[in-house]
Amino acid sequence: MKRASVWLFAALVAGSTDAAAAAPKLLKGPYLTGLSDTAVEVRFELDAAASTVVEVKAGEGSDGGATRALTDGSAAMHVVHVAGLEPGAAYEYAVRVGGAVVGGGGFVTAPRPDAHTPVKFLLYGDDRSNDETHAAIVKAMLATPSDFLVNTGDLVADGGSAPDWQSFFRIEQPMLRDRALFLCIGNHELYDDQAGAMFARYFGFSDLSDAGAAQQPYGTMRWGESRFFFLNGMHDWKRGEERQWLERELTGSDAEAGLVWRIVVVHQAPWSSGPHGGNAKLLDAKIPELLAAHKVDLLLAGHDHIYERGEHGGSAPLKYVISGGGGAPLYPIEHRQATTRRAESAYQFVETTLTGTSLRMVTHRLDGSILEACGFTQGQPWDCDPPPKSATQGAPNVPVEETSPPSSSRCGCVVPGTPAGVAPGAWLVLVGVVATRLERVRRRRG
Repeated sequence: MKRASVWLFAALVAGSTDAAAAAPKLLKGPYLTGLSDTAVEVRFELDAAASTVVEVKAGEGSDGGATRALTDGSAAMHVVHVAGLEPGAAYEYAVRVGGAVVGGGGFVTAPRPDAHTPVKFLLYGDDRSNDETHAAIVKAMLATPSDFLVNTGDLVADGGSAPDWQSFFRIEQPMLRDRALFLCIGNHELYDDQAGAMFARYFGFSDLSDAGAAQQPYGTMRWGESRFFFLNGMHDWKRGEERQWLERELTGSDAEAGLVWRIVVVHQAPWSSGPHGGNAKLLDAKIPELLAAHKVDLLLAGHDHIYERGEHGGSAPLKYVISGGGGAPLYPIEHRQATTRRAESAYQFVETTLTGTSLRMVTHRLDGSILEACGFTQGQPWDCDPPPKSATQGAPNVPVEETSPPSSSRCGCVVPGTPAGVAPGAWLVLVGVVATRLERVRRRRG
């Protein structure tokens, strides 16, 4: 009898072990997107299709009950929209597969739009290609509290490469499970995936007015008194659906109650002192003029692997910041622009705080030093620049650190399938394309 009990127990253990081994496992996530004052998206990918349950409950010291969301068992990738949350409240969440918790984290919803609450976000981008440097940037960002994250694009080297996406999520998982990521699509998200399907799968913006609509590579979100617009810089901005969408959204924001800040995020800036230079599509379509007409305060970008801060325009200039030092090979400061106020070739991220009508930025180098601390009050110049020289004294006296590290890049700066223009630093493009092809051959052989 005793021996039979032992055999039965062994059989039960073996059966449960086999079931556990057969249960789908997490490939990516869970991670947070679409966070607002009343809702959040919890995203994750399994190694096989399965039904899951996402549980969200109020955190310690917060009011509110628990929410359970079931997912479709026919899919491996899940985008779970959880609504009915309280503004400015802490929540915990868990993802269950087959009854077992496979992942989870916590978050704090955005404040009410009329709460007049300071907002802090971390800006970074171009983290592709170098996992070690990317991981070091993430480690530094993890030690810097923020409400959410903003990425300027080029998360991966090849948008169609599953291993590249897997590396990105492996490195950023400790950060993305607790802080929502908002981002724009980069040109590298279109390598081997010209439709940007993988980007849409993992980070596309949901159209909540149409449950069956595809995830879009552009969108907008509001956080407190701020509205962000995330654009596809490779779009033909003279016409088309996204141009019409942007005009509608900007017009709507003109009369939006309680809105103080309007911030645009696009991978390729209209102006840059790096080898790529400015985004001709935005300039030709007069997008900077459109943004200025709708009182956009700040444009955030990447693409050139540098840090740059500047402004362009007359009495009400459009201010911009380029943060492309998230891990990809650094670029030199190749041709200083008239718009440039500060530029440096450095791995970095930017801690940004909005308080009332004042903005403050602290740019952190990877070595822990501060590249610069700068800001402005709406309608006023950057507060860290020396007074400009008079017209008789020549060009403005602005600090620009000219650094020229070796350029070793896989960057392809032209969207596949489109004509390549000749621009300053075009040799980087050629080197990048050749290196990309060699890397693909290596992967196939490996």
